[in-house]
Amino acid sequence: MSDDMECPELCVAVSCCGIFSIGLPLMFILIPLYTNPHNPAFSIEEFYVPAFNKTANNSTTNAIAFNIKLQNQNTAIGLYYDHSVNLTIAYTSKQTNEKFIWQYSVPKFYQGNAQSRRLVDEIQMVGENVAGWNQTVVAENAWTPRSRSMMTQLEPLQLFKVDIVTKVRFKLIGNHGKALVVSALVPVNPNSGKLFTKDRIMTSVASGIRWSGGHVMVLVVSTVISIIFV
Repeated sequence: MSDDMECPELCVAVSCCGIFSIGLPLMFILIPLYTNPHNPAFSIEEFYVPAFNKTANNSTTNAIAFNIKLQNQNTAIGLYYDHSVNLTIAYTSKQTNEKFIWQYSVPKFYQGNAQSRRLVDEIQMVGENVAGWNQTVVAENAWTPRSRSMMTQLEPLQLFKVDIVTKVRFKLIGNHGKALVVSALVPVNPNSGKLFTKDRIMTSVASGIRWSGGHVMVLVVSTVISIIFV
């Protein structure tokens, strides 16, 4: 009889020891992964304006080709892009003040832990002033960065502004997400039409999307329990 009573108590003791010996280390590992998750990173890997390529007969085309990388920087948290990812490229003439616009959109999607997605395409200009886009306008509005021109004798550069607007929601309990707006100035070589840098251009998000500590603890504890008992 005594052996029958001791068996359940022994099982409970072993279970408790297992929970503490496995659960506590797991909590210390998981808490940093779920606390203050990072916004996605956007980087412009390639950018090409065919009309700027003076070695090719492309002066009348208004297309722009790009390769933009969207990176989930969280190793333990997925990302929902709840709204479409809207890309706007703008170029403004320095003399005529004409503004030329290109637009691109990707439907909403899910991005897994530490996963990346590339937006690779070639798009045409939109708007009423498409006819004003030509090599003459581009050449007349060359711009040289003053801080580096004297040291490196750089040829004039053209600047394009890239804006990305979307809404991001972390795959976390109780997270409703926030609107995300990022911008970057892209320097382009006016002779080749290519991105004037060997390094990718990173865009940054001004404010992080924070998550409350209470929600973090609930998720971490539930994750630990599922790992132990499943």
